[in-house]
Amino acid sequence: MSDLLLERPWEHHDPYSLDVPKYPLYLVHEQANALDKLVTPSPPELQLQMMHAYNELKSQGIAPLLFIHAESMQTEKTKNMKFFAWRMQQEGLQTVFIIPQNGIGDENQKGENPDIGFVVSRAFPEKKTQALVLTSNSLHKIKDQLAQKGITPATVDILCIDEVQLCTNQTPLEAIAGLLELQQAGFTVVINGIDYDFKADPFTHMHHLLLMSRFSPGWRTFQLATMCRHCPNPAHGSRRVITFPDGRKQIADVTSPIVMPGLSDYYAVCDTFHKTCTRAEEHRRLPLPTTLTLEQIQQTAWMQETLAHFITRT
Repeated sequence: MSDLLLERPWEHHDPYSLDVPKYPLYLVHEQANALDKLVTPSPPELQLQMMHAYNELKSQGIAPLLFIHAESMQTEKTKNMKFFAWRMQQEGLQTVFIIPQNGIGDENQKGENPDIGFVVSRAFPEKKTQALVLTSNSLHKIKDQLAQKGITPATVDILCIDEVQLCTNQTPLEAIAGLLELQQAGFTVVINGIDYDFKADPFTHMHHLLLMSRFSPGWRTFQLATMCRHCPNPAHGSRRVITFPDGRKQIADVTSPIVMPGLSDYYAVCDTFHKTCTRAEEHRRLPLPTTLTLEQIQQTAWMQETLAHFITRT
């Protein structure tokens, strides 16, 4: 057996060190340019799930809101959103992609003016998809923002919002309200996002959206998962690695800003034996609202406040 396949003692790794080996199974897939094969469910499986939900909701006269999410990066969220959108386009439906300004990290994502950009998937970087750049970085009153660009349910069937967690310029309640407005106007809405930031905290409004997905008619979630780079455990977070001008690399400290385009690289880690960032104190990662019992939700103040805010208005 080659050295590549020998198991390494990952249980004894320094959780805050970059000087640890990649797990053999991960390394084999990386060398074969096949990290996507570690993601579950597979693209065909997820597309079947999404199409089933879409057709079921449309048959009931409900505008779908399809929510692709993952606890870490490297989970093919954008690729799967593109696959779904392309399928809808083949059926003759008008589709518009949207990306927050915060999501424009590379030069190849920039368009000829600030309002135009490109959604790019690592799976096929050559297939850039033109998108409207949400320069406000806000979902607040997004229906009105789009109407000013001539995007209405009369002209567009499906809205695909990439990296929805990077819409940072609104409150969680405003983010929910903005998406509800789009759905209630008749758009089919597809969003994708990451559940936790590199500090292992809920990423902006993501946990609020996941909570609402359990109680809002027409909202359906689809969770993707992959494995840690350094061990066989599932990835529950994303490690940010900063590269300095002199070439030095360092795991980001917990005090770093959440949005740091162009200066960082990220990869998936378990956040158990291999931490997402450096910090002096112990940190407990909050569970996803989609995993909680109704009793646990009832005992969580912000969840009850969020549900009360919208349930009393519907």
